[in-house]
Formats: sequence, structure tokens, C-alpha cells
Amino acid sequence: MGKKVKVVFDTNVWVSISLQKRRSDEFSQVKHGLTLFVSKDIMLETSKVLLYPRIAEILRKNGITEKEILRAIAATSKIIEPTEKLTVVNEDTEDNKILECALAAGAEIIVSGDKHLLDLRKYGKTRILTPREFFDSYT
Repeated sequence: MGKKVKVVFDTNVWVSISLQKRRSDEFSQVKHGLTLFVSKDIMLETSKVLLYPRIAEILRKNGITEKEILRAIAATSKIIEPTEKLTVVNEDTEDNKILECALAAGAEIIVSGDKHLLDLRKYGKTRILTPREFFDSYT
């Protein structure tokens, strides 16, 4: 087996994987070649987003709970606690938690649909890709 790619998914990617069959299928195809990292801050933000009324309603209709999704994320990821606080993204400081996690993990790739992160294209040695760019490259 080859070297696994170290990856951090942004909250919006985890939510997309949870809600969209196509994205879930793409994730299933690539997850064995990845080492995924997530921080407690990313898990907390994901939990909050999954409870938004519109998203919670979709989950309810699909018979999925927020707790099941969080358990699945924890089961497929290494939970790490970043030690360095960053102030790279000033327009949306919540985005810095993704960079902090990637830095602590030594991640090669961040996958995000967030404009502020995507505008960076790279942070240190970590490339920042859209979900489409990522899944097209790894499926």
C-alpha cells in the first residue's frame, strides 16, 4: 500500500458528504488512501451546522442523526488538538481553525468550499482545493 495523503476537510465538506449521495460515493472511493484529520473545533462547528433547521430537516428525512455523522467523522479521522492559533484569514476568523488543524497535522491538502480559504490556494506546504478539484484528482 502506498503512502496515504494527509487531508483536512472543512466543515462544509463534511456536511456535503453527509447530505449528498454523489459526494458520499466519491468519499467512499478515496477514503482508504487518506489520513483524515479533524480538530475538536471543526467537530463542534460541524455539529452546529448539522443542527441548522434546513439541514436538520434533510437529515431527519434521510433517517440520519447529527450524532451518527459526528461518530462517522470521528471513526474515519484522527482527532488532533492544534497548539498554534493562527490569524491568517481576517475576513472570517472561523476559517483559521481549518488552517490550524492542517498545520498541526502536517496536512498536504485542505478540501474546502469556502472562498476565503480557496483564495489562499496554499498555506505553507498545504494545498487548498475545492471538493471538485480534490475528488477529480483522487477518484
